[in-house]
Amino acid sequence: MTGGDLLSDLLAAFDTLPKPSSTKLSTDPVERVLEALGRPQDRLPPVIHIAGTNGKGSTTAFMRAIAEAHGLKVHVDTSPHLIRVNERIRLAGELISDDALRHFSERVLKANAGAPLSFFEGMTAIAYLAFSEVPADLTLVEVGLGGRFDSTNVFRSPSASVITPIDYDHRDFLGRHLCQIAWEKAGIIKSGSPAISAEQAPDVRRTLEAEARYRGAPFTALEDVTSWEETAIGVRFQIDGMEIGPVMPGLSGPHQVANAALAMLALKRSDVMELEPEWVSEGLRKVDWPARLQTLQDGPLTRLLPGKTVLLDGGHNPHAALALKSALAEHAPVPVALAMLRNKDVEAYLSHLAPLIGHLAAVPMGAGRNCHDTEHVASVARKLGIDATAHTDLQSGLSRLSDEPGDHALICGSLYLAGDVLSANGEIIA
Repeated sequence: MTGGDLLSDLLAAFDTLPKPSSTKLSTDPVERVLEALGRPQDRLPPVIHIAGTNGKGSTTAFMRAIAEAHGLKVHVDTSPHLIRVNERIRLAGELISDDALRHFSERVLKANAGAPLSFFEGMTAIAYLAFSEVPADLTLVEVGLGGRFDSTNVFRSPSASVITPIDYDHRDFLGRHLCQIAWEKAGIIKSGSPAISAEQAPDVRRTLEAEARYRGAPFTALEDVTSWEETAIGVRFQIDGMEIGPVMPGLSGPHQVANAALAMLALKRSDVMELEPEWVSEGLRKVDWPARLQTLQDGPLTRLLPGKTVLLDGGHNPHAALALKSALAEHAPVPVALAMLRNKDVEAYLSHLAPLIGHLAAVPMGAGRNCHDTEHVASVARKLGIDATAHTDLQSGLSRLSDEPGDHALICGSLYLAGDVLSANGEIIA
């Protein structure tokens, strides 16, 4: 049974359930199912809960790598998946098997008793049930959307609540203003549990601090207790009185240095483990997180761009574009293949990348994705002064970029596109 077949089966199982009367975010459906299952979320190893707009997955990956370098077994709940649905749930360090996923899915569907429950809500309940029955030392949970009313937000006393950089995203659900979005993200902060935040805009920081005071949660901002400097042999970190490095983090880009620092600070303040500088550095070096400025291996897609290092990034908002601009500036002009979901702002994203792009090939995503029309993407790019063409498939878009100058090429705009690319290039996520 392949991951694709299993995903189809799971989607079909949840699609047959009644649909909720509204699309309002709420933890009620998941909490109802978890109550029927005996509240497995209360029987997990120590939980670190991660919210934010950008960097959630990378920060989670750094924490996992550091913890595993110390010998800990780590559960991870993350989304979306790129190739196989199993990627969403990692049990004690290993992706959940098909058999285990089926077993826990059947129990969740039985406990749900036919009531409305979305695929994401179901997968959240499946993860917590599995985590409660497989021994581990640490649980890392990434928020799906927002925080306050996200399905993952059912923990009474997490060991730490972590907030990565907050920017505009999902405005239809989270609010039109940055402070509204920050308030939603701050909903994961719990009484007595440390709250650790990345560097934020001043209004966002004030919103997070206010929520922490209201909840009686100790609040720490990254910039207050950490610093780092880049050297010829890596980054030297000062983390809350602890020196780490020099070390070259395994994820590329200046923004990943900040994500690494946040991960270290969160682990330190959570008091889940005693950090040893040697093993922290080992984890930073060995971290792996697909589709975050990932260098693709030799494969059917990269062979369409001979002589170029092909990078893949799933970021889809202006903050992610700024990070790409900083990371790739030295390689400009960079030919780019791009696709974005229809609910993302193409112009806001491309406005930051425009000075970097040599030529843009607008490409489609796989069937069933509600993405922007390629002609629309190309026209937005041209409006910003970017030379652009629209293509009917990914392969023709990449072939168009092959003759463009530069030693690098970038495929970007969506994690769903990233999943298509990894699958087509024969990459494996283990």
